[in-house]
Formats: sequence, structure tokens, C-alpha cells
Amino acid sequence: MKKCIYILFVLLFLVSCSKNDAGYDALEKGLIGILEKKDYEYIMKNINESAKAGNEDVYGLAYTYLAENGSMFFNKYMKKSKGIAEYYQALLLQQTNGDELQILDLLENSAKQGNIKAYYMIGNIYENRLQFTKAQEYLKKGRDAGEIYSLYSYEYNKKLMKFYKRIEELNQKLNDGTITSEEKKELGTLVLEKVSNPEKAYDILKDFLSENYSPALYAKAKLLEKDDKDEEAVQIYNQIFTQDKYYLAAFELASRLVKDKKNYDLALKILDDTNSDEVLILGYKGFIYENLKDFSKAEEFYQKAANKDDIDAMNYLGRLYETQKEMKKAKNIYNKAYMLGSISAGYKLAYILEDEEKEKNPPVSNNDNEPAKRNKEAKKILERLANSGDDYSMVDLSLYYPENDKMVRILNLEAAAKLNTTAFYNLGVYYYNKKNKDKAKFYFKVAKENGYDIGDVFSAYIAE
Repeated sequence: MKKCIYILFVLLFLVSCSKNDAGYDALEKGLIGILEKKDYEYIMKNINESAKAGNEDVYGLAYTYLAENGSMFFNKYMKKSKGIAEYYQALLLQQTNGDELQILDLLENSAKQGNIKAYYMIGNIYENRLQFTKAQEYLKKGRDAGEIYSLYSYEYNKKLMKFYKRIEELNQKLNDGTITSEEKKELGTLVLEKVSNPEKAYDILKDFLSENYSPALYAKAKLLEKDDKDEEAVQIYNQIFTQDKYYLAAFELASRLVKDKKNYDLALKILDDTNSDEVLILGYKGFIYENLKDFSKAEEFYQKAANKDDIDAMNYLGRLYETQKEMKKAKNIYNKAYMLGSISAGYKLAYILEDEEKEKNPPVSNNDNEPAKRNKEAKKILERLANSGDDYSMVDLSLYYPENDKMVRILNLEAAAKLNTTAFYNLGVYYYNKKNKDKAKFYFKVAKENGYDIGDVFSAYIAE
């Protein structure tokens, strides 16, 4: 399947699982101020107080609150925040189409101060420039430092470096003005199929639209989709599927048949007609067979894609094994995907490990000092995921501490700063147990207002 890194999601989630509670009181006041829509001066007073205390999570909260107006705040804490202020200033410039050289300089400074998340961002910039060799240098640094998004991208790129080297070679010719017509077709097609960048591919291939060159037409159709011109895009997909059974067009048509009409049989026929062994097609066939309840066929095609180190297929295969109660197989495939940098696989692996722990060592009931979850290996996985910025892992990690432990508050505040509704609920429970009625009611109300089912007992509690 195609590389699906949610860049904005990743970049926003710089976080560190702090070992102490420095600055969290002020961060919480700032968060509550934002949620209660208090005045700007009050909110910024607490955000600044938290930053001065050395709290690292407050920068993400400041970015969310200040948006494009955050430069003054981030500039204030440069060289004082272990590179985190530089990171968010770079992110801000990137979101506002700032100077790329300035962005790279900020990220280099961020990385030098110990912020390993900067390596992923730098690698991503070089990927977008089609400079994959340079990108891999930075992604390797991030991978070696234990940063999971860098690991994912490094491993993904590694299996495609033969194609990426060719892209670099052809792109140099394009920039030099020495590329031939056939080489230009090759470059645009590689950018489309191996980099999944239809915008850049279209810029390269648009001269070949008059020839009805399928990759050029496909890139055009994807741009039409972005402009909400789905009907025109589908017409093009039909055209290029009819003319040469182009596999990307086949996927687009098949996915629409599944999503809109649940016509699995026709979708399979279209995919079969491509005679393609691309992981995108193999994985989607597995998905269709799973929906048809043909689990043997689903496993076959998921496995074919997984054998090519496709992480999406591994996760689908793990889910299939879980539904079939083949937990050993699920555990093994999730572990493989996690080792290649999949956060979702790590999360699922932690759940399986914890379930195994509960079977071996059932928890003692009515013991407030015993955490809800206890498996050490699962906790280690969640710590890594939380350090990579995954707020759901922060929430789950809080269950590995006794209910009144300060880490329950800290981890859920980290996640709440990212507006995680479960974290709001958990903070309500934390303060309820601490007999802090005002804060308990506040967080329960916020959780409920944001769609979290707080249950009848706490609904009655906040109505008192």
C-alpha cells in the first residue's frame, strides 16, 4: 500500500514523558483557561510560567492556542527549551510557507540541542525535494536515537532506494535541462507510483496528457479530486483503466465500488484485470476478501503484501488474526510491524501483552495501590509511543500507575493538552478520587461536551 504518514499529525505531537511535575500546575491553568475561554493575558501568563519552569509539553499547547501568532512566544524560548521552541517555530514557518532554508536551520539547531523529532522533519523536507539519499542520512540519525517516525520512514525508504536513486538521477537531468522525453515520463511515473506525490508528478508529466499517457492522466485526476471534482476524476479513471488496465486507476474504481455500493465482486474483477502484484492491489484484495468473510483468501493476499514489508498489510493481517482468535499469529505480525516503526501495531501489541498478563496474574480487586495494567513489556512499548507523541498511548500509559499517582495526572494532562477526550475523563476520575470536586466536575463536563460517554453516575455527579 501507499506510504501514509500523516505529516501534520506527526509534527504537532512533539512530546516528552517528563519524570517530574515541573510546570504542570501552570500548564493546567493555561489549559483550563483556554477551555473556559478566559482572557489572553491570563492564559499567556500561565503558559509562560510553565515554559519558564522547564515544562516541555506546554509548547504544543501554545502552538495550538496561538497558531500563526506564536512566533514571539517561540522566539522567546529559543536556546532555552532543548530545541523544542526552535522545532515549533520551524513548524509554524512550514505551515505559513516560510523560507525553507530558515526552517532547515531551525531544525538543525533543534536537533543539536537534543530534540530528536527534528530529524524526521528534516528528512521529510529532503524527501519532498526528491533528495532521498540526504533524507536517509537524517532519518537514520532519528532512527538510531529511537525516534519511531524516523524509523518508519527510514525502513520504508530503504526498500525503495533502487527507485529513489533513479529518481535522483533523473531529477538532476531535469534540473540541468538534459532529460529526454522518455526519461521525463519515467521520472514522473516514479514520482507518482513510488513517492505518491501526484502534484509533483503532474508538473513533470503534464506535457504527455495529449498522448493519453495513463500516469499523467491519473495525476490530473487526483488534482481534480482535491478540487472536489470527483465526477471528472472518475471519468478519467474509467478512461485509463479501459485503455491499459492501469493499476492505480483500478484501485480508485474498486475502492469506490466498495465504499459506495458494497459491490465486492465487481471490485475484485477490476483488480484481477490489472494483473498487478503491487502491494496496494494485494492489500486491497485482502480487505475485500475479509469483507466477503473469505478469511483464507484475505490472509493469503494480506500475507503477500506483508511479505513485501508493507506495514499497512501487516496491521490488517494482525487484525484478521485477532478476529479469528489466533493471538500468537497476531502478536508476531504486530511485533514485526512495530519493529518497522508502526505506532498502531505497537499499541495493539501492548494490548495483547497486557491481556496475556491478566490471564497469568489476575489483578487483586479493590486495591487502589495496584495499577490497572502491569505488563512491563507493554509499558515499555507505550512509553516509547508516548515519547513519540501518541496521545492515546499517554492515556493508556497512565493506567500503569496507581490511581492517585502524580504520573496519572501528568500523562493525562499531556494528552489533554492535545484535546484527547479520554484524558479529560481520566482527569475527572483522578480529581474525583482526590476529592477535588471543582476540577472533577470541570473535566467531566469537558469530556461530555466533547462526546465522551461519562456514564450515568458521573452525569448525575456533575448535575449536583
